[in-house]
Amino acid sequence: MRPLTAKQLQVLEAIHEHQAETGLSPTLQELGGTLEVNRVTVYGHVRALLEKGFLENLEPGASRGLDFTDAGLDALRKVEKPTRHPAEFGSNQELSAPTSWPAGPSIPLVGRIAAGAAIEAIEDRNNVELGEFLRTGESTYMLEVLGDSMIQAHIQSGDFVIVQKDQSPQQGDIVVAILEDETATLKRFFPQADGTYILQPANDKLQPIYCDTLEVRGVVSGVIRRY
Repeated sequence: MRPLTAKQLQVLEAIHEHQAETGLSPTLQELGGTLEVNRVTVYGHVRALLEKGFLENLEPGASRGLDFTDAGLDALRKVEKPTRHPAEFGSNQELSAPTSWPAGPSIPLVGRIAAGAAIEAIEDRNNVELGEFLRTGESTYMLEVLGDSMIQAHIQSGDFVIVQKDQSPQQGDIVVAILEDETATLKRFFPQADGTYILQPANDKLQPIYCDTLEVRGVVSGVIRRY
């Protein structure tokens, strides 16, 4: 049997909790509400769980026909403390960023240097705490960029972006977006009044992506580049 992914385990836990509270299996819409993701994403995870043999559909076509197989129940028993982390699905959540960040190592900041007209060289030594500078924490992860769709935002192929998965996206933010076909892309986020979305590349050679549904799995807070 193919192993469970972390997200599939979260879906199993959500179904189990709903059954325990109501005596019924949840609908896909209820699952999406619990996990704060869209119905398309939930359907994809449920279909994978059915194919892997962790769930079965006792009433095909019914909205509450899902139930656990023995393998599904065994998977839940192996989790000592079932917990769900909706933020890992990266949906548009009303969650605030941490007020402080782990300090981590520091690097000496010894002054400023001109990249335009020359300035007087004055040493002014301080230390920069990298944890605060990069805003690293439990909700932070990093992705390597492939492609040139964001080059006019000074993000190029081979760079690493720092992403905050619990930060609610605002208009114009650079986000990690999951499309309906489960592909991921890095674009600027523009929600529309009619509930649709525009994902705008930062490259004049490329066209924007128009989406009816969208899942955001984090907001970019920084870029790291090696030379």
